[in-house]
Amino acid sequence: MAQDSGGEDAVAKWFDRASPTYRCVVDSTHRISSLFGWVNVPSAAWIDEEGQIVRSNEGVYPAETTIKFGLGKVRLGDNAFAQATRDWIERGADSEHVWSSVDLASRLKPIDDEALLAEATFKLALYFEAVGDSERALKHFADAQELAPDNWNYHRQGWTHKGTVYAYLQVLKKSNNLRKHTDKSYYDPMDLPGEDYRRFTEPEWFWTPAVRRVKSLLSR
Repeated sequence: MAQDSGGEDAVAKWFDRASPTYRCVVDSTHRISSLFGWVNVPSAAWIDEEGQIVRSNEGVYPAETTIKFGLGKVRLGDNAFAQATRDWIERGADSEHVWSSVDLASRLKPIDDEALLAEATFKLALYFEAVGDSERALKHFADAQELAPDNWNYHRQGWTHKGTVYAYLQVLKKSNNLRKHTDKSYYDPMDLPGEDYRRFTEPEWFWTPAVRRVKSLLSR
């Protein structure tokens, strides 16, 4: 399921490249994240054969992924979620990674008055974007981001309104600030074996290996 206010035009090339054999959904209003309480993408939920949610996590990359941009690149993710998913598929409810209803409730993002206001403000931004009122869209995107600073969906969709390149740069900037000045990361930890929680969105530039080599020589 792709969440993008640009709709099918923004995501069709990715679906076509993947040649999926299952139904794909384009969610232009972020309704899915609103219902599940997700604040970033990619995210996923495990839903069993009875339709019960038995895990709802963030940071669900299927493997380590590298995204290139100009003279730089960003490494994302690890294999932890994929390995846990295989274990759940094989063992079902006996998998150690399945959450109890108590565990699931404790992991859900709290919904208070400020969160509800942020959600309504974000939906207004999407509306104004859809009708071509860029000025009001940007204002409401900024207001939603201020009300819910940890919601990356609000940030990324708002930044994308100014262009994909601008959005990439802002993601890197915010991620670097998190990494340098807080103990937070791009996602909440999943508490899975082999997870590299602090790995997300660490930029590496064309000259980074040379700089590391020089630093290594100077430290001897």
